[in-house]
Amino acid sequence: MVKPWEHSPRGDMSDLPSLLPLPTAAERAADVIRDNVFEGRFAPGTPLPEAALSAALQISRNTVREAFRTLTAEHLLTHEPHKGVMVRELTADDVRDIYRLRRMFELSAFDLAIETKQLLDVEQIGRTVAEGELLAADGLWLEVGTANLRFHEVIVGIHRSARINEVFRRLMTELRLGFLAVTDPAAFHGSFLARNRTIHGAMVKGRMRDAQVELAAYLGDAEDMVVKAIQG
Repeated sequence: MVKPWEHSPRGDMSDLPSLLPLPTAAERAADVIRDNVFEGRFAPGTPLPEAALSAALQISRNTVREAFRTLTAEHLLTHEPHKGVMVRELTADDVRDIYRLRRMFELSAFDLAIETKQLLDVEQIGRTVAEGELLAADGLWLEVGTANLRFHEVIVGIHRSARINEVFRRLMTELRLGFLAVTDPAAFHGSFLARNRTIHGAMVKGRMRDAQVELAAYLGDAEDMVVKAIQG
């Protein structure tokens, strides 16, 4: 008689059901802080008192510290003696490094679209452009900045890679700290709204290389403006 456990090698766990990973309290806390940075609500230099966050999020202070460690590793927070944890201020070198990676992800997305002739959801890209334009009409420039970040996330989505999307989202969250250093957000974001529309228009017409060339110039101009703002 064959015993049930003799059908497979001892220790084989291949038949175990997969479980969806649940985020820990520290991961959820990090998500809350990260989202607030991405949305522009936490500006560079904003103090994040441990006790206040613990009370607001209804978690222990040890959990808050764990979230802080995660976000410090992501270059979003910093700790200063006698001041505590605060939202990090980017340096000019940080901005240049982020834009170097942006070019890698965004411009190669157009190379991929051209090489594979994949059909793109230009309507989704158009919706992010329209969203930014409507927000600008209402003078909501903080929200325009968020819509602009989402516009670029959709472009990077051409890669159809969850890992690239995750890395790019973190890059854009960090870059938001650079955007907040700009003293005139209307002039800054307003100048790129029309260029978003130009890029989208080229994509609608299937002129992917033209869209890529415009985006390359766009990124260079944006980098210069953010670096200048940070350097004062």
